[in-house]
Amino acid sequence: MEKTRIYTGTMGWSYPDWEGPFYALGTPDSRLLTEYAKVFDAIELDTTFYASPRESTLAQWARQTPDGFKFSAKVPRLVTHERRLVGPASVKEARDFGLLLHEGLGKKLGRLILQLPPDFGPGEAGNLLVFADALTELSLPWTVELRESGWQQTLIASQLAERGMALATTDRVAVPGAPLTYLRLLGEENSVERFDQRIIPRDTELDHWAEQLKAATGTVFVHVRNFYEGHAPATLTELRRRLGLSTPTPPGQQQMSLF
Repeated sequence: MEKTRIYTGTMGWSYPDWEGPFYALGTPDSRLLTEYAKVFDAIELDTTFYASPRESTLAQWARQTPDGFKFSAKVPRLVTHERRLVGPASVKEARDFGLLLHEGLGKKLGRLILQLPPDFGPGEAGNLLVFADALTELSLPWTVELRESGWQQTLIASQLAERGMALATTDRVAVPGAPLTYLRLLGEENSVERFDQRIIPRDTELDHWAEQLKAATGTVFVHVRNFYEGHAPATLTELRRRLGLSTPTPPGQQQMSLF
């Protein structure tokens, strides 16, 4: 049986409310990613949704993280939301973005996330498959996130798999037939005001996802948003404990133990 490798990370690493419970007090912004990577082995980049990063930025991120660390990144909204995958320009933008991250991050590239709009439904399946066909030759790690519930009654998972694309699983929509390869735990938008502790414990859900992850095979990425429980690092610690994975003490808690 293929051994499962589970990468865990949050969505972004720079939040003022994390200073104390996660980061040591006074940690400069330039050190945040390095400190983060001492605890978790992956990160999902949200900034790339708004614009492609510079080559120099990718090089800096790669330098600040250890071997084996993985960056997953959202494809810019110009492709997914404004052009809705339609036309040669969408394909070119996605191709250029994918190659930029592949060249800039090398082995540290995790997945390239095509997060489609909430109203992108099965009626646009043809556009999605044409777009996927155009990117097949690149053999890059594309993952599609579908957020419209109508996809649950389609064969899109197998159709994308034939084209070398995976499907993301979320706590909102899970498309039947899609292997668990990329899990996003999102919670409800603006459900908490601060991001410094688990305010909305979801222990039963975490038990469920832990069992799903134990049954998965191959490489799996798990990314958690602050809104899921209130403090994404704590959620990941709870999940890693359920999976029997190591749970390093965050730098901020190490600092607190000194006083």
